[in-house]
Amino acid sequence: MTQFNVQDLFLELVAIPSPSGQEQEIMTYVQTFFKEIGIAVKLSKQQSGIVATLPATNEAMEQLPVIAFSAHLDTMFSSEPPEIIITNGYIETANKANLGADDKAGVAAILAAARWLTKNDQPHGQIEFLLTTKEEEGLTGAKLFDLDIVEASFGYCIDAPGAVGGMIHTSKTHLQLDFWMEVGVPHEKSAIQVAREAMKKIRTTFSHDVGIAWQVYHFGGEILENGNEKVTILSEFVADFPLQECLPYVEQIKQIFIETGVTYKADVQDVTHMSYHHFSLPETAYLCKLAIKAMQTLGIPEKALQLEGGTDANVFNDRGIPFLVLSTGFQNPHTTSERIAVTELEKLTSLILEIVKTAAK
Repeated sequence: MTQFNVQDLFLELVAIPSPSGQEQEIMTYVQTFFKEIGIAVKLSKQQSGIVATLPATNEAMEQLPVIAFSAHLDTMFSSEPPEIIITNGYIETANKANLGADDKAGVAAILAAARWLTKNDQPHGQIEFLLTTKEEEGLTGAKLFDLDIVEASFGYCIDAPGAVGGMIHTSKTHLQLDFWMEVGVPHEKSAIQVAREAMKKIRTTFSHDVGIAWQVYHFGGEILENGNEKVTILSEFVADFPLQECLPYVEQIKQIFIETGVTYKADVQDVTHMSYHHFSLPETAYLCKLAIKAMQTLGIPEKALQLEGGTDANVFNDRGIPFLVLSTGFQNPHTTSERIAVTELEKLTSLILEIVKTAAK
């Protein structure tokens, strides 16, 4: 039996299948959990998640800023249920299934901390627990989340790999750029040749620009029923700065494809998708200082990290609520080798509670 019973909670959660878009069973579980410990729950619109609100302990604590802790309920799809084993203090799977620690570790720590707070007399301000859906599907739950039911001044997104103590206070802008080029046959150049020429110009144009990256992750050609050649280019644009500063670069990329198409009489179409926005929180920001102070009190080494990929924090920051991302303790996410140490689950729960305690001081 662990200090907060967080291990038991985690094992119960990973036994509930919850791939993105199929979170109803785990939604029911967490709603029941919060209601049984006396915490009110509100459902967000379009099945995008829930908010569980723990009121301040007294009138003086009501003057404190409202703090939110968030995690996502969904996991990557797994072809088979996980067979859980605990080896040398690590929870992992014995079969070729994903463990689901991303992000059920964060959910388990939030539930364990919430239960501890309802059973103890530790003073605290109002606390909100935000649990989202469809995070693995383009952060959809956070994007749809009804912020009218959220009162938090700031929050902590409990969803990053690595040892507890890691903090992510900055993130990139990420856009998906899709292009299609079509040429008639016979033609002086094939669609693939025209596309490659455009791509070469783009790489030459941005070869010396710092802080941006453009990468093609799918490139394929086909012959259409009318005999024309068509090529599909799926790419991503990543930058270390806000969207407004990215747009001129994105327009340059589009223009190069269009101009190359005009030169060789190729029809060009494009679609741009916004994946997630850049955010940057200074280490001097209150929510960062609060987390660092809590880590120092617990003797947890803090470490600033850069995460390759987005989290719900990207969305909440963009929508006006500052969120710092905290490491959750899991390793090898999105693989069948995913695992987490029981001690990391304990440490993560302690950190959430220490942040609450430090804020109350």
